[in-house]
Amino acid sequence: MKRVIPSVVRQWLTPRSLRYQLLARSLFIITGLLVVIGMLQYIFMSHFLYESTAQNLVNQIRSVPQQVWMNQSSSKNRGEPPLVPIFTVGGATVSFINPNGNFNVLFTAPDANPAPHLDTSVYLSALTNRENLENYQIVRTTNGRKNLVVIVPVGPVGLPVGVVQVSTDIRSLQQVLMQQLLVYICLGAASLLLALLALIATLKRTLIPLSQMSATMKQIDAGNMDQRIELHNPQTEIKALADSFNSMLGSLSSSFDAERRSKEKMRQFVADASHELRTPLTSLQGFIDVLQRGAMNHRDQLVEALSSMDRETKRLSKLVQNLLTLARFDENRALEMKQDDLTTVLKEMEPQLAVLAGDRRLRLKLEDSICLLFDRDKIKQVVLNLFQNSVAHTDPTCGEIEVSLVKNDQLGQQGISLTVRDNGVGIPAEEIDLVFERFYRIDTARSRRQGGAGLGLSITQSIVLLHEGTIRCESELGKGTAFIVWLPMK
Repeated sequence: MKRVIPSVVRQWLTPRSLRYQLLARSLFIITGLLVVIGMLQYIFMSHFLYESTAQNLVNQIRSVPQQVWMNQSSSKNRGEPPLVPIFTVGGATVSFINPNGNFNVLFTAPDANPAPHLDTSVYLSALTNRENLENYQIVRTTNGRKNLVVIVPVGPVGLPVGVVQVSTDIRSLQQVLMQQLLVYICLGAASLLLALLALIATLKRTLIPLSQMSATMKQIDAGNMDQRIELHNPQTEIKALADSFNSMLGSLSSSFDAERRSKEKMRQFVADASHELRTPLTSLQGFIDVLQRGAMNHRDQLVEALSSMDRETKRLSKLVQNLLTLARFDENRALEMKQDDLTTVLKEMEPQLAVLAGDRRLRLKLEDSICLLFDRDKIKQVVLNLFQNSVAHTDPTCGEIEVSLVKNDQLGQQGISLTVRDNGVGIPAEEIDLVFERFYRIDTARSRRQGGAGLGLSITQSIVLLHEGTIRCESELGKGTAFIVWLPMK
């Protein structure tokens, strides 16, 4: 219980509401400014009142002819009673101090405090140094009250006859100050109340965009990832925040879609891989059953079964090897990139391509000495995969396959285009975008007979992408197909 109470009090003192915090801090700043202004006003006004009162007393003293003060001094010397001053000051005492330091009270108002006696050196200094004389002093008298004291030397300059001291109680001045301070406090409290009402309405209107953002985020939290934050006349900072949220939501939505597509592709990949692996395994199991039923005792049946098992084993081995290759590419394993002449590499492959082409016509159109950064073995694999795909889909006797290599800049970047073109059966327009998908085959029966599993073009695309290049397919039914690989020159 001892721990709960401080926590509740702390939450009450420091609420988490942005609106409440802005309101409280704004009122705190306004209150602080009002207090500072009030203190400065009190100081300046008190100084003004004291200064104006002192100046008023000095003017009254100086309005009295100097002869009157000289008479005060001479009558004292002759032992005569002092003359009554010509003027009186309410609640004040008037004293005269001669050059010898003798203190003489000339007049005391009925309600005045006793005349304060300053140090003799103060009076003597006033006689000799009129310019640096203070306008007034606040002195506490014998009855404990504060008086405002004014000292004015009288007589000709260089030959003063004495010093006149006038003191008056400052209670009336302090009452004026307190009245003004009370008025200021009332006005300050009224200003704070008006500021509170104005701030509540202003903050409510100002924070409307945040409320809209909160409502939108709740809808998004409910699962609507297509929802976006739309604000009407938002502030610059809130608009930047909303734009950041929308950008983040777009990235999240794209990531979720990509993950969903990836899962779907993985599911399809596993299903296709299982199917492709099951076919040769089923064939092997069937031939084993045939051998176990006595075919091994007949030479012709034994040779045929072993030959079929060998083909299926090689097909299975090739499929597993292709799957391992794709897995390595998915892990983005580094290539062995070296600066080399791609024209020379293709010329070295010409005998091998001629063997694969058989009776088909083979043409090479290569520009001289095209050097770039590439993995020699992987680019050879790209060429072989594309060439074997053309061989599989062209007529064995009338087929024509062309391999060309030219420089080709794209979007202001230097590069090369490697094209493998044939005059085969072509690809339907609706299937061109699918040829690079794993296990996709246009002619399933024909691909199976030739040992294909629909992974060659997927491997080719992965290699090209690792080289930061692009690959695309152009085809027309009955006229042929072209695969164009573009690689940057670095």
